[in-house]
Amino acid sequence: MTETGGTGSTPKKMTMSCSTSDIISNLPYNVLENILVCLTIQDAARTSVLSRKWRYMWTTLPLLEFNDEFCRGSVARATTDKLMMTIYKVLLLHQGPLLKFTLSLADLKSCPEIDPLIFFVSKTGIREFKLHIRKGEVEPYKLPSTLFSCLQLEHLNLRSCVFKPPPGFKAFTGLLSLALYEVSITGDVLSSLISNCPLLESLTLRSPTSLNYLGIVGPNIKYIWCECLFKSFRVKIRHGTGVSVFWKGSRNHLGFNEGEISNSVMLLLLCSSPVVKYLALDYPYVKCMAASGIRGRLPTTWDGLVYLQLHDVCFGEPDEVSTVRYFIRSSPNLVELRIRVKLFDMEGWSDVSLNSLRCVRLGEVSGTKVEMEFIRLLLAISPKLESMDIKLKSKEVAERLRIVEELIGFRRASTQAVITFSK
Repeated sequence: MTETGGTGSTPKKMTMSCSTSDIISNLPYNVLENILVCLTIQDAARTSVLSRKWRYMWTTLPLLEFNDEFCRGSVARATTDKLMMTIYKVLLLHQGPLLKFTLSLADLKSCPEIDPLIFFVSKTGIREFKLHIRKGEVEPYKLPSTLFSCLQLEHLNLRSCVFKPPPGFKAFTGLLSLALYEVSITGDVLSSLISNCPLLESLTLRSPTSLNYLGIVGPNIKYIWCECLFKSFRVKIRHGTGVSVFWKGSRNHLGFNEGEISNSVMLLLLCSSPVVKYLALDYPYVKCMAASGIRGRLPTTWDGLVYLQLHDVCFGEPDEVSTVRYFIRSSPNLVELRIRVKLFDMEGWSDVSLNSLRCVRLGEVSGTKVEMEFIRLLLAISPKLESMDIKLKSKEVAERLRIVEELIGFRRASTQAVITFSK
């Protein structure tokens, strides 16, 4: 601080000399990049006015996400042509490698303007590509051949597209994850794609069209989520890798009779039993498995199974109770069990012991006699149980209190078992 002044009536003046430093701008480039990728594209572009150093920094980001957050304000009111032009302008300004590209807008429909965007992205060394199109009355979007030239792809996520590779295409050999939602693809194409992606670890399928057959041959598959039905199915996975299998059957299983669904279940379980670690079965698999009596042809022991989730099980149906009993009896190393409790019959459970079960979660419990007996059984045959979370269906305080008081009185084989009640 410097003091200046004069004689007579001239007042003294104070001046301050200091230099301010732009702390953020002086951060390492990788730190600045991590800051920018947390912003929307519009906000990242606005940083160009901060200083000369920031002017073009946003154009070098390795990822671009055009999602609903991007489509706001004036962009939200733009026509499809103008919206695509805006996205294309952003791509033209981009410099350097583009490793991740997302185009996922709630109102995006199939249109030819998507083709040049994919063409541009295919020239950038893209590693992660996500395209979600709204399913509408127009013809589904057919993926252009340029997408299949992106041989460096590691993650591919598509919705409402037609997946038909050009002649000569085999696979994305570096692919780690594949997610297809309402994608039109044949069984031969999908099976060939999976078998030629040796590094593939994660496969997600939801309501694919044109797909009656599925073959999964992959040495590194660790996660399978399927929300669909197949008339023919086979899987070959390397043993010793612990696989998570979530099989959520579609309720709209038109074109499939009960025998075909049951056969699909049997093939799934036979193929999966040596390697599956996490298994979730939803309607109509559990129901058809119970009705068809296929349990006699299934493995007697699931040694690797540690997590079991069964949805839409009606404990008022003896066959479905037998199916639940089969899984529990055949899974000596089961650690976590999730099941929806409705009705229950205690008969036939006296010789069952869950020596590895540690966690149980029960939903929509009404406090009926059969439900309470089922909970009593689980507490009595699970010596290593650590937690049981129960979601009560009733909102009435008196009814909830009645259930809680009854449950607290149940004998527990595990002294460590803690019962909690969630809303």
